[in-house]
Amino acid sequence: MEASVREKAYRRVEPATLLNPTPVVLVSCADSADPGRPNLVTVAWTGTVNSDPPMASISLRPSRHSHGMISASGEFVINLVDEALCRATDFCGVRSGRDLDKARELNLGWRKAEEMALAPAVQGAPVSLSCRVRQILPLGSHDLFLGEVRAVEVREDLMDDRGAIHLEKAGLVAYNHGLYQALGPVLGFFGYSVARPEVFSRRMAAWTAPRWELKSARFLARDILTAAVRPGDRVIDATMGNGHDTELLCSLVGPGGRVYGFDVQPSALEKTRGRLAEAGLAERATLFLAGHEQMKERVSEPVQAVVFNLGWLPGGDHGITTRTETTLAAVRQALELLSPWGVLVICVYPGHAEGARELQRLEEALGALPPRAYNVLFQRFPNAGSGAPACLVVQRQR
Repeated sequence: MEASVREKAYRRVEPATLLNPTPVVLVSCADSADPGRPNLVTVAWTGTVNSDPPMASISLRPSRHSHGMISASGEFVINLVDEALCRATDFCGVRSGRDLDKARELNLGWRKAEEMALAPAVQGAPVSLSCRVRQILPLGSHDLFLGEVRAVEVREDLMDDRGAIHLEKAGLVAYNHGLYQALGPVLGFFGYSVARPEVFSRRMAAWTAPRWELKSARFLARDILTAAVRPGDRVIDATMGNGHDTELLCSLVGPGGRVYGFDVQPSALEKTRGRLAEAGLAERATLFLAGHEQMKERVSEPVQAVVFNLGWLPGGDHGITTRTETTLAAVRQALELLSPWGVLVICVYPGHAEGARELQRLEEALGALPPRAYNVLFQRFPNAGSGAPACLVVQRQR
């Protein structure tokens, strides 16, 4: 132990539940009196209490609306919380289900929970644990519900081809003395303190790889969007294509946000709708079969991000591509819609004639923006040839 650690002083405080951080979860429940209106309650006093059979506990004040529902139904579902669900989780902790339908207010979706007769699971939650109440223990301020875990459902994107679960990729949130905090980097694995050096290096390699690679314009664009967009934001996908960016944006804005999508091709609209429906994200998006030059006609509120992925629809007709004139018109409108510190991200493909023209005109237009109002970045790969994709980024200043 370092001397600086040994010399740290301590102060005694009043006895309290200062065991931090703790998990923060959304507990869903329902009862037979009104099965069509399930409820959500935020719980930080939760934990694992037994392995065989698997059991978990939640603690609730008797005054909470969900206390009566769980007592009557004998079941509840523990839904783990990621960053996309964080705002909804806080809301469910400060508003009562007696006064409003929280799921409807937050635009959250339900799905049938395995092994549960009444309690549903939250659509989009990384993991849901279906629990049957085994015992209720009055403790004082709270009653502890001891539940046997009867089923566990894990979101498909958190599992690999071998069926292994990767919760380190879930973006889970913890509750730390009144604050919601994202989990940090992986420091080790169970048993790493006694692992051989070669075993430690091999196993840690999977979790210590670079967060992103300087590999392509698309990589940079997605990383910028991930950094810039937060739950509750309004954003625009100006070129839906096959729906990949639309899906990413829907996952970033969370249940309280909104994604506006544009494309002129019916096939792009249908592919995007199908992708969002499969991911359980359809309710977060408003999609338009319209050109992005109609952006300001369809979107009347400020947005945090706008993304363009120019060119033709991947796998589609190469004769149908974005055009310089409509692209420039749409970009001007996007700049007008941007909130302070909002970002405009454009991927351009100069490997064909129209793409080269788009890039030239965009560099001219964006390069002329006043530096006191906008930060502008051009990213090129000079060793990849003149036709390599480019990424143009604009951030509006205050």
